[in-house]
Amino acid sequence: MKWVGAIMILFTCTWVGIDIAKNYAKRPKEIRELLQALQIMEAEIVYAQEPIHRVLSYVSKQLSPPVTYIFYDLAEQLMLGDTTLQVLWEQIITNQWRNTAMKSKEKEILMQFGQSLGLHNVEQQQKQIQLAKVHLQHELEDAQEEEKRFSGMFRTLGFLSGLLFVLIFI
Repeated sequence: MKWVGAIMILFTCTWVGIDIAKNYAKRPKEIRELLQALQIMEAEIVYAQEPIHRVLSYVSKQLSPPVTYIFYDLAEQLMLGDTTLQVLWEQIITNQWRNTAMKSKEKEILMQFGQSLGLHNVEQQQKQIQLAKVHLQHELEDAQEEEKRFSGMFRTLGFLSGLLFVLIFI
Protein backbone atom coordinates (compact mmCIF):
# COMPACT_ATOMS: atom_id res chain seq x y z
CA MET A 1 0.00 0.00 0.00
CA LYS A 2 2.93 2.32 0.69
CA TRP A 3 4.16 1.83 -2.86
CA VAL A 4 0.85 2.91 -4.34
CA GLY A 5 1.00 6.11 -2.29
CA ALA A 6 4.64 6.63 -3.27
CA ILE A 7 3.83 6.23 -6.95
CA MET A 8 0.90 8.64 -6.61
CA ILE A 9 3.10 11.27 -4.93
CA LEU A 10 5.80 10.86 -7.56
CA PHE A 11 3.27 11.04 -10.38
CA THR A 12 1.52 14.11 -8.96
CA CYS A 13 4.70 16.09 -8.39
CA THR A 14 5.99 15.19 -11.84
CA TRP A 15 2.66 16.22 -13.37
CA VAL A 16 2.76 19.59 -11.58
CA GLY A 17 6.28 20.21 -12.91
CA ILE A 18 5.19 19.34 -16.46
CA ASP A 19 2.14 21.59 -16.16
CA ILE A 20 4.25 24.56 -15.08
CA ALA A 21 6.65 23.85 -17.95
CA LYS A 22 3.71 23.87 -20.40
CA ASN A 23 2.85 27.42 -19.39
CA TYR A 24 6.37 28.49 -20.28
CA ALA A 25 5.88 26.88 -23.71
CA LYS A 26 2.42 28.46 -24.24
CA ARG A 27 3.55 32.03 -23.68
CA PRO A 28 5.79 32.35 -26.80
CA LYS A 29 3.10 30.70 -28.92
CA GLU A 30 0.47 33.17 -27.74
CA ILE A 31 2.77 36.15 -28.28
CA ARG A 32 3.37 34.90 -31.84
CA GLU A 33 -0.41 34.78 -32.26
CA LEU A 34 -0.66 38.41 -31.13
CA LEU A 35 2.07 39.39 -33.58
CA GLN A 36 0.17 37.61 -36.34
CA ALA A 37 -3.02 39.42 -35.28
CA LEU A 38 -1.29 42.78 -35.49
CA GLN A 39 0.14 41.89 -38.91
CA ILE A 40 -3.35 41.00 -40.18
CA MET A 41 -4.80 44.16 -38.64
CA GLU A 42 -2.14 46.27 -40.32
CA ALA A 43 -2.88 44.74 -43.71
CA GLU A 44 -6.62 45.09 -43.34
CA ILE A 45 -6.55 48.65 -41.98
CA VAL A 46 -3.83 50.08 -44.21
CA TYR A 47 -4.31 48.27 -47.50
CA ALA A 48 -7.92 47.04 -47.52
CA GLN A 49 -9.15 49.98 -45.41
CA GLU A 50 -11.82 47.85 -43.78
CA PRO A 51 -13.90 49.07 -40.82
CA ILE A 52 -12.52 48.04 -37.45
CA HIS A 53 -15.33 45.61 -36.58
CA ARG A 54 -14.69 43.68 -39.83
CA VAL A 55 -10.96 43.72 -39.17
CA LEU A 56 -11.46 42.30 -35.67
CA SER A 57 -13.85 39.65 -36.97
CA TYR A 58 -11.42 38.64 -39.70
CA VAL A 59 -8.54 38.48 -37.24
CA SER A 60 -10.53 36.26 -34.88
CA LYS A 61 -11.05 33.73 -37.68
CA GLN A 62 -7.31 33.53 -38.38
CA LEU A 63 -6.07 32.76 -34.87
CA SER A 64 -6.28 29.90 -32.41
CA PRO A 65 -7.56 29.89 -28.82
CA PRO A 66 -7.19 31.61 -26.39
CA VAL A 67 -6.05 34.67 -28.38
CA THR A 68 -8.87 34.32 -30.90
CA TYR A 69 -11.45 34.79 -28.13
CA ILE A 70 -10.15 38.28 -27.42
CA PHE A 71 -10.70 39.43 -30.99
CA TYR A 72 -13.96 37.53 -31.39
CA ASP A 73 -15.42 39.13 -28.27
CA LEU A 74 -14.23 42.55 -29.43
CA ALA A 75 -15.90 42.15 -32.82
CA GLU A 76 -19.14 40.89 -31.29
CA GLN A 77 -19.37 43.62 -28.65
CA LEU A 78 -18.42 46.33 -31.13
CA MET A 79 -21.30 45.28 -33.39
CA LEU A 80 -23.70 45.88 -30.50
CA GLY A 81 -22.42 49.45 -30.35
CA ASP A 82 -23.01 49.99 -26.64
CA THR A 83 -19.70 51.67 -25.90
CA THR A 84 -16.47 52.94 -27.47
CA LEU A 85 -13.78 50.68 -28.86
CA GLN A 86 -11.25 51.81 -26.25
CA VAL A 87 -13.54 50.92 -23.34
CA LEU A 88 -14.45 47.58 -24.93
CA TRP A 89 -10.79 46.83 -25.62
CA GLU A 90 -9.86 47.36 -21.98
CA GLN A 91 -12.79 45.33 -20.64
CA ILE A 92 -12.30 42.36 -22.94
CA ILE A 93 -8.52 42.24 -22.54
CA THR A 94 -8.99 42.30 -18.77
CA ASN A 95 -11.68 39.59 -18.84
CA GLN A 96 -9.93 37.26 -21.30
CA TRP A 97 -6.39 37.69 -19.98
CA ARG A 98 -6.75 35.04 -17.28
CA ASN A 99 -7.26 32.44 -20.03
CA THR A 100 -3.83 33.13 -21.51
CA ALA A 101 -0.33 32.21 -20.39
CA MET A 102 0.96 35.70 -21.10
CA LYS A 103 2.26 38.07 -18.47
CA SER A 104 1.32 41.60 -17.51
CA LYS A 105 3.96 43.10 -19.85
CA GLU A 106 2.09 41.84 -22.91
CA LYS A 107 -1.19 42.99 -21.39
CA GLU A 108 0.20 46.49 -20.89
CA ILE A 109 1.40 46.62 -24.51
CA LEU A 110 -2.05 45.63 -25.74
CA MET A 111 -3.78 48.08 -23.41
CA GLN A 112 -1.64 50.94 -24.71
CA PHE A 113 -2.26 49.86 -28.29
CA GLY A 114 -6.00 49.67 -27.68
CA GLN A 115 -6.12 53.26 -26.43
CA SER A 116 -5.04 54.50 -29.86
CA LEU A 117 -6.98 52.00 -31.99
CA GLY A 118 -9.37 53.72 -34.37
CA LEU A 119 -8.54 57.26 -33.24
CA HIS A 120 -5.88 58.18 -35.81
CA ASN A 121 -5.58 58.29 -39.56
CA VAL A 122 -4.28 55.25 -41.45
CA GLU A 123 -0.61 56.26 -41.35
CA GLN A 124 -0.64 56.96 -37.62
CA GLN A 125 -2.52 53.72 -37.01
CA GLN A 126 0.12 51.83 -38.96
CA LYS A 127 2.83 53.40 -36.81
CA GLN A 128 0.96 52.38 -33.64
CA ILE A 129 0.66 48.80 -34.91
CA GLN A 130 4.35 48.67 -35.76
CA LEU A 131 5.26 50.05 -32.35
CA ALA A 132 3.15 47.39 -30.64
CA LYS A 133 4.77 44.72 -32.83
CA VAL A 134 8.26 45.89 -31.84
CA HIS A 135 7.38 45.71 -28.15
CA LEU A 136 5.76 42.30 -28.54
CA GLN A 137 8.76 41.02 -30.49
CA HIS A 138 10.98 42.00 -27.55
CA GLU A 139 8.63 40.15 -25.17
CA LEU A 140 8.67 37.14 -27.49
CA GLU A 141 12.45 36.97 -27.26
CA ASP A 142 12.24 37.17 -23.46
CA ALA A 143 9.55 34.48 -23.38
CA GLN A 144 11.62 32.15 -25.56
CA GLU A 145 14.62 32.68 -23.31
CA GLU A 146 12.52 31.95 -20.20
CA GLU A 147 11.13 28.83 -21.85
CA LYS A 148 14.63 27.51 -22.55
CA ARG A 149 15.80 28.35 -19.06
CA PHE A 150 12.87 27.26 -16.92
CA SER A 151 10.87 24.65 -18.83
CA GLY A 152 13.28 21.76 -18.37
CA MET A 153 14.10 22.90 -14.88
CA PHE A 154 10.47 22.67 -13.72
CA ARG A 155 9.97 19.24 -15.28
CA THR A 156 13.06 17.95 -13.50
CA LEU A 157 12.21 19.78 -10.29
CA GLY A 158 8.74 18.23 -10.25
CA PHE A 159 10.13 14.73 -10.57
CA LEU A 160 12.92 15.29 -8.05
CA SER A 161 10.62 16.87 -5.47
CA GLY A 162 8.26 13.90 -5.85
CA LEU A 163 11.18 11.56 -5.35
CA LEU A 164 12.24 13.53 -2.26
CA PHE A 165 8.75 13.31 -0.75
CA VAL A 166 8.66 9.57 -1.41
CA LEU A 167 12.01 9.10 0.30
CA ILE A 168 10.94 11.20 3.26
CA PHE A 169 7.60 9.41 3.75
CA ILE A 170 8.86 5.86 3.26
